[in-house]
Amino acid sequence: MEEASARRYAELATRMEKLGAMEMAGAFHALIEEQSDHIEEIVRRANQLTGASPPALADPRGLPSEIARSWDEAEASALLSPYRILGVAVDNEMLAFAFYSYVAAQSNDATVRATAEWLAGKALDHAATLRAERRRAYRREGAGRARDERPMLDASSLPEFVRQSRRLESRAAAFHRRIASRLAALGEDAASKTVAEVAERESAAGVEGANETDEAATVDLAQAATPSPLLRSALGEAERLHQAYLDLADHTRDEQVLVAAQQAADRTMQSLAAIAARWHVFR
Repeated sequence: MEEASARRYAELATRMEKLGAMEMAGAFHALIEEQSDHIEEIVRRANQLTGASPPALADPRGLPSEIARSWDEAEASALLSPYRILGVAVDNEMLAFAFYSYVAAQSNDATVRATAEWLAGKALDHAATLRAERRRAYRREGAGRARDERPMLDASSLPEFVRQSRRLESRAAAFHRRIASRLAALGEDAASKTVAEVAERESAAGVEGANETDEAATVDLAQAATPSPLLRSALGEAERLHQAYLDLADHTRDEQVLVAAQQAADRTMQSLAAIAARWHVFR
């Protein structure tokens, strides 16, 4: 996966250069360098664990089918643009995150589990980098794009952080409770329990009695007939919350806010991994 992703990123960097998006091409080149580091680390750990390097890919372009399909569809699209390319790249990093989270959750080997957790964290970092580039592409390309609904935190003091954080946590909890309920109605008890546990943690960090959610999203969830889109929606909500804390930690100048945001990001990372591992089962 890492080798194939590096090759795809090289192709995308070339496409970005042809479109004149040099800054975004640079972002992909930076990701390629990171992928190379990941591959070297995987080889090192494989040698440590098994005494041999991983076998070479029969098809060096190969990716899991659901990942390859979205790349191919984007490349074939007549509407190809930096925004669309970056959207596909974000989705694929989240697919990688789901895969590695699933491996970490299922493995009984400490070395395999640690490697999978490390790769999952790197995939999430890449998704954040690509999402930032996508927001810049959105501003450049103008109207006609979907609104980025990622919640933002701009607290400059700890009391303000607590107030804003509780609001976001309450919204996420309400959203995840609805997904858990729908999963239970579909007979997916294990998946429902996972999402419900995430909602409980968010409720504990949120405002008691709050029930804020998006009505349109609620209608879409009620019509979902399979668990995969429900879990993907649950993952997206958890990711938005996690990213809001990371963004605040990056730009705050208040030490107390920094510590609180980092602790919240660590907690929401656990929720992300739990949902991602469950989602991977249904893809």
